[in-house]
Amino acid sequence: MSKWSIETLGAACAALILIVLGWLAGVAWQQLDFWEHVSLTLLLAAAAGAVVWLMRTLRSHLAMTRAQLDDSLMRYQHLSETGQDGMWQTDAHGRILYVNQRLCDMLGVPAEQLLDHAMDEFHDEATLLRLCPLRQTATDSCMGELHYRHGDGSERWAMLSGRRLYNRHGTLTGALVMISDITEHKRAEHALSLAHAELESRVALRTAQLLDVNLQLSAEIAMRAQTEAALARSEERLQDIISMMPLSLFLKDADSRIVLMNQACEQQWGVCQQDIADGRDVQHFPDEQTKDFQAADQEAFASRQVVIREELVWNARLQENRLLQTHKKPVFDAQGRPQMIIAMAIDITESKRNEENLQRTLAQLRELSDHQQTIKEEERRRIALDIHDDLGQNLMVLRIDVSLLHARTARAHPRLHRHAQRVLDTIDATIRSVRTIINDLHPSTLELGLGPAAEWLLRQMEGRGAIRYRLSLDSAAPDLGLDQRQTSAIFRVLQESLSNIVRHAQASEVEVALAQDTDAIVLRISDNGIGMQPGDHGKKAAFGLKSIRERVHALGGELRIDSQAGRGTVLAIHLPHARKGAPAAHDEIQKLAKTVAN
Repeated sequence: MSKWSIETLGAACAALILIVLGWLAGVAWQQLDFWEHVSLTLLLAAAAGAVVWLMRTLRSHLAMTRAQLDDSLMRYQHLSETGQDGMWQTDAHGRILYVNQRLCDMLGVPAEQLLDHAMDEFHDEATLLRLCPLRQTATDSCMGELHYRHGDGSERWAMLSGRRLYNRHGTLTGALVMISDITEHKRAEHALSLAHAELESRVALRTAQLLDVNLQLSAEIAMRAQTEAALARSEERLQDIISMMPLSLFLKDADSRIVLMNQACEQQWGVCQQDIADGRDVQHFPDEQTKDFQAADQEAFASRQVVIREELVWNARLQENRLLQTHKKPVFDAQGRPQMIIAMAIDITESKRNEENLQRTLAQLRELSDHQQTIKEEERRRIALDIHDDLGQNLMVLRIDVSLLHARTARAHPRLHRHAQRVLDTIDATIRSVRTIINDLHPSTLELGLGPAAEWLLRQMEGRGAIRYRLSLDSAAPDLGLDQRQTSAIFRVLQESLSNIVRHAQASEVEVALAQDTDAIVLRISDNGIGMQPGDHGKKAAFGLKSIRERVHALGGELRIDSQAGRGTVLAIHLPHARKGAPAAHDEIQKLAKTVAN
């Protein structure tokens, strides 16, 4: 029975009692005297008062019961919403009736997608048989781990416990399930297992390494014993030891004649010792190389120390000159006269070729990077022009139309007039945003030359902060004789330099000087900030300075940095004028870019 029916029943009972009492009083009224009339009236009034009091007491008790029930419901909802565990309640058919916010967060699914949906829409039959209380036959509760996928696609784990719900008559009304997030615990267990496996692997590896080291020590001890035993016979086996050396070793007398060569030297030179012994090396090597060898030997004797040089040596087997790095140590007799030269040679031909290839590759990458920057600037310029021509014109036409509407509705339609004013303000803000985007992509002042563009940039930077900027322009031509590519590149270098000063220099004054020589453009940027600190060049995140250096090198220029801690920084950039062959080089860069892309 509902609350409203209880109040109605109480009121009906009270009215019935009053009616019965009134009927009885009416029946006996004619037979009573005056005092009995008064007593009966007081009795009826007392009964009516008692009925009213009972009604009020019943209503107060019902209001108190309702308040307690509401408070209990609020506490239950508060506990379920603020608890660390997820909670959902279903009816007897498995349809979800209630979920708390914690469960929605754990599943990554909003409550609207869960309520009034059946459990089998979210889990397979095997999971429901294992973890759903409504599917249990032997018990009213269940507990187990649930492996599921979060709404963002990540894998999660949870500990689930639930039980069936019955009413006071013992009828099944649904199920209540609590779920706790154990994802971090599972991940920690997985990480611990991985760490344990890695530790076991490292222990096994370390054990194997120790065994190898023990074997190596045993071998070294045995080798040392053999070496000490063979030390007395070292003179007899000198030739064998030299021939077994992996490095090229040769001996020359005081007249630069070959005395001894090991097998590595014979392979390196492509000739046997007996073919060039007794001065026959003059016939094997070209005359220029022979003269250079003799000059290098005399230099070693004159310096009386080890001389390291790079020399070209003709290889008869390969029929080519090989570049060798020779280490020559002069040896003198007891009287200090030249006796012999002990020399070792390392073939660095391939390393030199690799170095040259690396330099060419680096140059090509710089050209490609410059080409990409050029394409980026051209694309920015095109986008800026498209925005200016299309979106800018459309906004201006729209503003004119709204302005006409605004003017015509001033008196006749005040409300429409105010709305038109708000639209005008929105259009003006949009136009300012479009201008800002255009200037960020490609400042229109770049079309006037580097000088006006630099002046505009300094005004923009000065308006954004408290740093004062000064520009010194030493050129009669505003474009300083630069083409569009050089103008954009130097402007971006200036922009990046000023951004670095704002972010890192803590300066209050910045001076920019642009000067034009007969063959070059000189850009000098100086500030009074804290200067560059030790180690700033090696920072991984210091891409601003690296970007400036690469841009300058791509233009064939030179970057110099003069900075001391606490005394500011000076960047001097020396850029040559564009060469006449630049268009051809630009075409080569485009071909290189297509090759790299393929």
